[in-house]
Amino acid sequence: MNKVLSVFFLTTMLFSCSALKESPKYKLTDGVYKTKNDGNKAFVYIENAEDSVFVYQLKAGRKIAKADRSPLKPEVYPVIATDKVILAKRYWKNTFDLDVLTIPFKYRPSTNSFTPQLSNHLNGALYIGYRNDTYELSYKQNPIGKISQRISHLGFSAGLATGIGVSPLNPWVTQNNISTEYDGFIWSKAVCIIMAVEKLNFGLAVGIDHLLDDNSRHWIYQGKPYLGLSVGLNLN
Repeated sequence: MNKVLSVFFLTTMLFSCSALKESPKYKLTDGVYKTKNDGNKAFVYIENAEDSVFVYQLKAGRKIAKADRSPLKPEVYPVIATDKVILAKRYWKNTFDLDVLTIPFKYRPSTNSFTPQLSNHLNGALYIGYRNDTYELSYKQNPIGKISQRISHLGFSAGLATGIGVSPLNPWVTQNNISTEYDGFIWSKAVCIIMAVEKLNFGLAVGIDHLLDDNSRHWIYQGKPYLGLSVGLNLN
């Protein structure tokens, strides 16, 4: 069972690493974004070129500009700038989020007079949630006076995760109803809050586990809540 789970988990993580290389989530890619102009929310279309980022203002309430681009006069943010380009600008968008994640550490509160436990056993889960990605376009001057474009990214997501894992079974966590020790197959469900900094997603999870064998009725953590640390990779 553990070998099967290991193969599943590693395959999923390899797939997610491949998807991450192509994922636009952490990049300021071409598309429609929201921003603020003079304190008011506005829609813009961002287009990337080799030497500049072009920002086109869209009419209020519209996400699609007219086919004729000639009247459009974009704001231009060059990769290498002069001292005239100094202001930072933020752009954001909201999307549905699909991740593969693991919860490497789970804190299980005291139950049935058993002391609190911190577990770190193999597990993997799929996550779906609603996400906000914010990008700040700014400029930084190095010690010799060169001014270069800098784009930073911060994401926030909240949603649900479900997956499989293993947990140790022994007499102590089954109220002495078994005499052997083994790793039991569990199904985990959790509510997650995830932060994304550049390519890495990490956050907190509150969930419950269900043992998937006949000893579930003896397992002291069956359906009991845990607090976990989640680490994930973006798939979409």
